Amino acid sequence: MSAFATHADLAKRWKGFNPADADLADQLLEDASVWLRAWFPCAQDQAGASPDLVQSLVMVACAMVKRALLNGDNEGQSSSAETIGPFQYQVAFRNPEGNLYVSKQEAKLIDTACGINTSGAVSMTARGL
Repeated sequence: MSAFATHADLAKRWKGFNPADADLADQLLEDASVWLRAWFPCAQDQAGASPDLVQSLVMVACAMVKRALLNGDNEGQSSSAETIGPFQYQVAFRNPEGNLYVSKQEAKLIDTACGINTSGAVSMTARGL
């Protein structure tokens, strides 16, 4: 199976992409694609029939890898604190281990592109009426 995106796709979506990380990015994009296939079975089956699904998978794979690559930069901070006397500095990272994950919004995007009803509401018609 191939990756849904390439490091060129990632570079188009991320101004700060370092071309020296292209091999790592390609590997992470392959890993992200495996996770997307596992979490969203419709991803592989319906991707060829839906341009919106293809674009959604590229966007989400790139976002997953960007988060993983940012784990060492200040951009990945969820909070920081600084105290001058007696010298305290604290930083908390959103994704300190560089894990690949999908946000709720991204999951909803893929489900919608797959035609999955994420609202929980269904339309019903009673027989005989």
